[in-house]
Amino acid sequence: MTRIIPAILLTFLSSATLAETKPAPPPPAPARCAGPEYRQFDFWIGRWKVSSTRDGSAQGDSLIERQYDGCTLRENWRDPQLTGGSLNTYVATDGKWHQLWTDSSGAWREFTGGLQGGDMVLIATYPSRRKPGSTAQEKMTFTPNPDGSVRQHMTKSSDGVTWVEGYDYTYRRAAD
Repeated sequence: MTRIIPAILLTFLSSATLAETKPAPPPPAPARCAGPEYRQFDFWIGRWKVSSTRDGSAQGDSLIERQYDGCTLRENWRDPQLTGGSLNTYVATDGKWHQLWTDSSGAWREFTGGLQGGDMVLIATYPSRRKPGSTAQEKMTFTPNPDGSVRQHMTKSSDGVTWVEGYDYTYRRAAD
């Protein structure tokens, strides 16, 4: 019996020593998408009631939230005739913001751009439905207003020189 106790004690001490010498956990991974350029579009984050800038008529609702470890803004849009959404990401390799929009009408637009002054300006170029063999463009300008609202103004061009208004919306924070 006297030999069993030292053996048990030796086993206990060995396992306690092993537990104490386990390597420390690795340091946390560096924060991805942490630079200030990844926060340039944060003024658009929120739950919004969207109206016409011109006459105040209701246009829809939008929810913009930060997703995917803070690297992407995801938009969910809803109005009486259309639902849709976009993914918006700053891409460090080209230093630009990219937006991919799709909706219940089957639209698919890929916008690229960035900050111009304090506005986020994104442009999509795509094949024209009205002029086969040529391209059309849409330009969206998002402007943060002093009252916390955001203006989204979209213009269209068939030649890249002449632009006509597509819509002009104001996003106001919705009550939760």
